[in-house]
Amino acid sequence: MAATIAAPGSGRIDASLHGIVATRPARVVHLGQSAIVLQPADRSTLLTITDAAAGVTPGGLSIPNRAHFARVRGDLATAGVGATVDLSSWTAAAMQPVDLVLKPTTLSGATILAVARALADARPSASSSFDGGLARVRSRAADLASAALAREPRRVVAEVIGAGPGTTPTGDDLLVGCLAALAVLGRGDAASVLSGATAPLLEATTTASRHYLVAAASGRFSEHVHELVDGFSAGRPADLIVEHATRWGATSGVDLLIGLTETLRADLAARTEEGVA
Repeated sequence: MAATIAAPGSGRIDASLHGIVATRPARVVHLGQSAIVLQPADRSTLLTITDAAAGVTPGGLSIPNRAHFARVRGDLATAGVGATVDLSSWTAAAMQPVDLVLKPTTLSGATILAVARALADARPSASSSFDGGLARVRSRAADLASAALAREPRRVVAEVIGAGPGTTPTGDDLLVGCLAALAVLGRGDAASVLSGATAPLLEATTTASRHYLVAAASGRFSEHVHELVDGFSAGRPADLIVEHATRWGATSGVDLLIGLTETLRADLAARTEEGVA
C-alpha cells in the first residue's frame, strides 16, 4: 500500500504540470539533501522536488520553506528509497507556476568570450586521466556546437550521449547546454535537428538524463540554466557565471555551461565572419 505524503504549504512549480502535481502513485528513486526524485508507476517521466536553493527543474516543484521541505523529505525518507508513495493531494493550487521555456534574447558577445576563456583555463587537458573520461568528453563540446549549428549533429551526438561520469553523464549535460544555447539564439531549426538526432539514442543514457533531454527538446530548462543565460544577457563577470555553474552537481553545472558557451561562441564567430565578409 502506498504511503500518503501530505502536501507542503506552498511552492513554485513547473508551469507545464498544470493543475495537478501527481495523480497516481510514484516510487521514491532518490533522496538527496536538496533534491528528491520520484518516478510514476508507468515510468513515463520523473517528478523532482527541490529546496529553494536548487530551484525549479523541468517536471518538478521547489519548496521554498525550509521546514516544509525538511518535513516532506523526512516523510519520504521514512517511506524509504524504492517505496511507493501517494501524492494525489498535491495540487498546484497553492503553488506559483514558473515558465521554464527559454526564449530568444540578446547576449553580450564580450561575456561569451570571457566565459569561454575562463572555462578553458579551468578545464583539465583531454589527455588527463581525470575521473571517468570527463576531460575527453568535454573536449567534444566545440565539435558538438559546430555540428549542431550546421544541422549535422548525428555523428557527434552518437559519440557523446551517455558518455562520461555522473547521474547525468557529461555528454548529456553538454547536449542540454547546446540545446539551451540554440533556444536563446532563436535557432529552432537547429534545435529540432539536434533533438531529432538525440531521441533515438535516449536508451543509451540514464533515466535522469532522458528526463532532462526530453524537456530540453521541448525548450524547457531548469531555473539554474535560465540564471546562466541571464548572466550572459546582463554581461555579468565571467568568474561569477562560472562560480554559479559549480553550485549544482559534482560536474553537471560546469558541463552544461561548457555546452552552452561553446555553442554561443561558435555562433558569435560565425556571425562575426559573415559581418566581415
